[in-house]
Amino acid sequence: YLGALRLALLGAGSLVLILSSVLFLRERADLDRGTVESTGISGTGWVACWLVALLLVVVYAGLLVLRKARSEGTTFPVAGFKKILSTCGLPMVIGGIVGALLVIKVTPAIGAALWAASFGLAVLAARGQAPRSIVILGWVMLSAGLTALAYSWSDGAHPLPLFGVPEHLESPMLEADLIMGACFGLIPILFGFFSMRAYVRPRRTEETD
Repeated sequence: YLGALRLALLGAGSLVLILSSVLFLRERADLDRGTVESTGISGTGWVACWLVALLLVVVYAGLLVLRKARSEGTTFPVAGFKKILSTCGLPMVIGGIVGALLVIKVTPAIGAALWAASFGLAVLAARGQAPRSIVILGWVMLSAGLTALAYSWSDGAHPLPLFGVPEHLESPMLEADLIMGACFGLIPILFGFFSMRAYVRPRRTEETD
């Protein structure tokens, strides 16, 4: 099912990149017009947008796996998915809930960064059932999430060691959109693209032989 997984990464990453770009441009336009308070998207609305995107990604990934199973004449791997969810479900649920609360109550950027770090932890929690390439993705996501978390948290009262206070964008919502686009959009797309090339090349070699 590695081929289906990589297609899922490419599709999910593309969806996230599009949504984060739309949200970023909308926030940018509201800032330029000075209408953030009246027409800008709220933290609750922002979380709702990403929950809908998550639902679409889950449905898309499930359809890919189902299609792969049917093409091979096998049943949907329910037992395998239950085993994976039992190991990675807890960090994803906890991180998702806490991240959503941070978006709504504190600042969107910190919540988005926590989502990325939690996703990386969830992938690493299932490393016993995952191939090495997916484990690498988990480490990359965790590192990106922690980096984004440090950036989002830093301010005049919380400077970064050695770096001080980095320059921030005009709105934490802009930063949150960039974090989502980079961590859940760009990274999965790049990972899916390069791993797909590595996956297709051996198959072509086998067909030639």
